[in-house]
Formats: sequence, C-alpha cells, structure tokens
Amino acid sequence: MLSRVADHIYWMSRYIERAENLARLMQVSVELLLDSAGSGGNPGDYWSPVLAATAMEGSFRLLYPEPKPGDSAHFLTLDERNPDSILSCVREARENARTVRDQISDEMWAELNQLYLLVGSERGARLLETTPQVFFEKIIQSSLLFDGITSATLSRTEGWNFLQLGRFLERADKTSRFLDIKTQTAAAADTALEALEWGTILRACSAQASYRRVNGTEFSLERILEHLLFSTEFPRSVRFCVRMADEMLHDISGTPTGRYSNRCEKLAGALLARLNFSGPSDVLDRGLHEYIDDLQVALNETGQALFDTYVLLPQETLRSVGRLLPGDPLEYHIQKQQQQQQQQN
Repeated sequence: MLSRVADHIYWMSRYIERAENLARLMQVSVELLLDSAGSGGNPGDYWSPVLAATAMEGSFRLLYPEPKPGDSAHFLTLDERNPDSILSCVREARENARTVRDQISDEMWAELNQLYLLVGSERGARLLETTPQVFFEKIIQSSLLFDGITSATLSRTEGWNFLQLGRFLERADKTSRFLDIKTQTAAAADTALEALEWGTILRACSAQASYRRVNGTEFSLERILEHLLFSTEFPRSVRFCVRMADEMLHDISGTPTGRYSNRCEKLAGALLARLNFSGPSDVLDRGLHEYIDDLQVALNETGQALFDTYVLLPQETLRSVGRLLPGDPLEYHIQKQQQQQQQQN
C-alpha cells in the first residue's frame, strides 16, 4: 500500500474517533457541572474541564481573551479556527476519505458524508444551541454506525490495519482524558456526589453496565482505574486499545508477536508491557494526572514513530518539494502530513 493511502486511511479513522470522543467529553462536562450546580455548587464554564483535559485552553484564550457565554461551546464544536473542533475533525475525516474513495466502501463514504452535512449545516448549529446533548449524541451514534459499517464492508487488508491503528491509538488517548476530566474539577463535597461524578464518566465511556457486572454498584477510584486503564476485556480501556494497536502493527510488518522490526512496534510493545505489569496502585503512587500525562506522551511517541516508519517521505522527495507545481497531489500530501502531526503532538 502507498504510504499516502495508508496515511489518509489512518487519519480518517483518527479524526472520526476524535470527533466522537470530543462529543463524549463535552457530555461529561455538562453532566458533571450540572450535577455540581444541582448540589449547590457553581457550575461556572461548562467546558473548562474539557479545554484543560484536551490541552486546548491556551488556544481558546488566544482566540477569546474575554470569553462570553457560548464561546467555549462554539470553539469546541463549530469553530473552524480550532483544528480540533468537532467540525474541523469531521471535515478532515471526510477529506481524507474523499482522497481514498477507492479504498473504502460506498456505505462508509455515505455515512461520513451525512455526518459532515449535519455538523456543517444551519440545522446542526440550531440543534447545538437548543439541545446540545442531542447534537453530541448524533455525532456519537454516527461514529458508532461508521465503525459498524466498516467492520461489515471493509476487506481485511493493510488498509483495515491502518484504520484500526488510527481508531485504537486515538481511543486510548481519549479514554485517558476521560479520567483526566475528573482531576480538572473541584473535589466532590460528599461521597454521594463523588459516586455520581464517577458514574457520569463511566456512562460517557459506555462502561457503566460492564463495570457494574464486575464490581456491582459501588464506585471506587481503584476499581474504575482497573476498568478504564487496565481491563483486558473492555474495548475502550487503554490496555485493550494498546494491545489491539500492537497486533495491527505486527500484522502490517509480519513480525512475530513479542519481537519488533521498527521503532513504532518497539514503543507500542513497551507501552503494552508497562500496562500489563501495572495496576491502580502504580497510578495512585504516581498521581492520576501525572500518570495520564506520561501515558499520553507514550501514545504520541508511538504515533510519531508510526508516521516516521510508514508515512514519512524520503529526504530526496522532501528536497524536491520546491520544484513541485502548485496543486500537485504530492505537495498537498506533504502539507497535510505536517499539519496532522502538529495537531497530534
């Protein structure tokens, strides 16, 4: 498979997953802060925990030095100046999909195009303004439907492997940020509110039912960390996602499991080993926020190594960029490589 084709498929998947998880993060913020307000707290800015957990607070303050009510929601959802807004993510996913139309199914393209038309329309803007939770739910449902369509219609080739890599690396990163949301909010005044907040985060991960089957109705930080970080069975846990990414990498290279042939396999295997031989006590010893920061650095390094191994164009090609004509597909591909890696990091 051509590196540019693999790159487009990989980023199509990452951007769809990013849009879905940003919608989930915003739902969490709304519910947590509304619960806080209902208990006598001050809800403040609904989106502040999301801005902090997604490392977008600095960009927001630059664009909105004196923010007004609604600016945060617009910045995270429909602001074209924010490369990680929901609109920007869906637009980039569609553009990457358009470039590799012959590599994906017609049904995949139709669903993604339908989501793009909703998010970029006046109807979508009105829906966000009047019933934001419904707006977020439509994005989540469309992403899940796209996932199901992909599983049912896409051949299990290298394209499938790169698509799964994008999905699982992005999901691992965002699941960790769900947990980080809790560190960005004020400590709960009582144990009942604390349980309510953790329950909200589990619901946002679609994890509440599976958590209760294993742990009952009691919420504890250690058990939640075990479920969202270290579970080998829950498909949105960080450990599960990293294991799947490691399998996809070995499928692409043909290297036997347990060995590595390039740096991205080495980093993914090292991160998986760290998760395999760690537990909630290690997180608490390090500190939840600090542990998540370390985890996100490792995931970013794995993504960068994947780019360097399979996508980065040879130096001879890069030196020829100055001789490319305007509008040349190679020039566009190089520019998108640079932009996407900057956004990931």
